[in-house]
Amino acid sequence: MKLLKITLYILPFFLLNSCRDYVEVEQVGNNRILKYTSDYRGLANSYNDISGSGGIYLLASADVDFPTAYQNGITTIWGNSYTWQDIIYDPSQGDSDWVSLYKAVYYNNVILDGVMSSEKGTDAEKKEIYAEAFVHRAFAYLQLVNTYGPQFDPASANSEKAVPLLLKPELFSSLDRSTVGQVYDQIISDLKSALANDIQDTPSFNVLPSKRAAYALLARTYLYMGQYQLSLENAEKALEMQNELIDLKSFASAYSYPVLIQNPEVIFSKTLLLTYNGAPLSTDLLNSFSADDLRYNYYTIAGTNFYPSYTGRGFGINSYSYTNGINIGVSVPEMYLIAAECYARAGQTQKAVDYLNILRAKRYKANTAYEVSATTNTEALNLVLTEREKEFIGRGFRWFDQRRLNLDPAFQKTYTRTFKGTTYTLLPNSDGYVFPINQNYIDLNPELGK
Repeated sequence: MKLLKITLYILPFFLLNSCRDYVEVEQVGNNRILKYTSDYRGLANSYNDISGSGGIYLLASADVDFPTAYQNGITTIWGNSYTWQDIIYDPSQGDSDWVSLYKAVYYNNVILDGVMSSEKGTDAEKKEIYAEAFVHRAFAYLQLVNTYGPQFDPASANSEKAVPLLLKPELFSSLDRSTVGQVYDQIISDLKSALANDIQDTPSFNVLPSKRAAYALLARTYLYMGQYQLSLENAEKALEMQNELIDLKSFASAYSYPVLIQNPEVIFSKTLLLTYNGAPLSTDLLNSFSADDLRYNYYTIAGTNFYPSYTGRGFGINSYSYTNGINIGVSVPEMYLIAAECYARAGQTQKAVDYLNILRAKRYKANTAYEVSATTNTEALNLVLTEREKEFIGRGFRWFDQRRLNLDPAFQKTYTRTFKGTTYTLLPNSDGYVFPINQNYIDLNPELGK
């Protein structure tokens, strides 16, 4: 098989080790460099290499709105993503989302393939690293399938092609794309494997996978699959283990917001690629915050803080604390909102509202009316979805919600944008909701285009 056949698979290692020659890279795949358990722990702790988890979908989501003057100062990648094009990159460009996510897949395939036979480590140490790798890989594939694959539909066979499922650290490997259903099956299998291997309950830092992270990722995965009872069960399990919320009223200013590894709300930290930091946020979304909602000042910041600058607001947490990053990993607020949505869909209106108000109590100014109420399931569900938009502003979660809600005629919406004088339209369930695989990669690996 030709070397070109596996170029994209090993690209992450070339990017990481550009000074090494091909033979050394091949040795990593054959586990001749990683020998001791401590080597695998070092690889598992390479946070900077496996934390970046894509984010180009943020630019396509309803969270974002490019002001007219701003449109002339951005890259073609941003413009193409913003207008839902079927070609995002020109021949000279690579896809940083694809590369960063498959780098994480490769690292964790190496760990899964070799850590249990490594030397100078206890069985407990090996098993801990082994279990963690399943969670990292599951997260990467959940991002990949929801960026480059069609939306999972619980009413279909989910036989549409999505992304390659690479489960071994083999340098020579086919890049045939697996179906949406197959990728989701693997995600669930990985997370259950982490639990079956007694993944740790309480890691030293939230950048490390844990039992609560596995439950929380299962909750997110089942939510995207429309399996709401299973989503609820796992969200509740995660909340039993971690349920602390930050009270924004307790801070003197947005600069008091805790850094990522000290944030008690973060269950498992993964970050939006900083390439997408600074995207202008939608005026309609910004206007949805009431004057008493502290999230406006804590989660957003003036567009003059970014380049190119603009009139309006961008996502602010990373600007207020440069050691924070934009967390898109699972969190306590997400679990409350998943549970609230699932309760609303199950007809437990008051339970859904109670969970919403637990979160909202920590987000509003003191002595203000933060509580909401609902008399019907539909009303409660609408409140939850609105709260998701505000709580997850600037993280790209809106894109994933748009995709899954398109399956319900009650929530379908057509989006239009004007970019450099041309109007673009995104219809419900259209191909614009699936990011295309870079043509460069298809040229090198034709099976990606099939």
